[in-house]
Amino acid sequence: MTDRFMTGGTSGRPRCFDQETALEEALKVFWNQGYEGASLTDLTKAMGINKPSMYATFGNKEQLFLQAVDMYKRRESEFFYQALEQKNIRDVITGILSGSAQAHCCDEKPKGCLMIQGALACSSEASTIKQTLMASRNEMGETLHQRFEKAQQEGQLIEGANPRVMSHYLATVLNGLSVHSVDDISEEMIHAVANMAMSNLLSCCIQPD
Repeated sequence: MTDRFMTGGTSGRPRCFDQETALEEALKVFWNQGYEGASLTDLTKAMGINKPSMYATFGNKEQLFLQAVDMYKRRESEFFYQALEQKNIRDVITGILSGSAQAHCCDEKPKGCLMIQGALACSSEASTIKQTLMASRNEMGETLHQRFEKAQQEGQLIEGANPRVMSHYLATVLNGLSVHSVDDISEEMIHAVANMAMSNLLSCCIQPD
């Protein structure tokens, strides 16, 4: 059950709004326009609340954005963490790349990745936001590195395979898919790129079945 809050209505009587729904709408605005591109007017209009209600419920714009990022990570990274749980590293790589490609082909959501789009053109005034998003991306890379190291210890990688390089390579491909999906490249191309990266990693670094 989501929390519901009261805000002033045009008739002078308070009206109720759903916090989760309002945050979802704010997430869409940030996802489409980036942190600095999203104005308070854009946000409150999409959320269906006024500015005092936004501040009272979510805090300032920066605090609202960070809550939207948390929601994004919970929802949009599910395929990533499900793939990491697979025992066979082949299934991990396949699950991450195919899941990413599928996510970028969903017409019901904004294109690209909030962790990248949100930081575009961030000025020095938004350095905290930029650093937070960078830390989140680095966390993903470190998670991949640890998973590849585990696979190496289990003998699933070929001799000479470097878990650190593998994690950077995969993170680079994932970020690249996100950036190019904003350019409206075809779904076929997105899947083709993901499949090529999949083939490269499996053939160059993973022990054959």
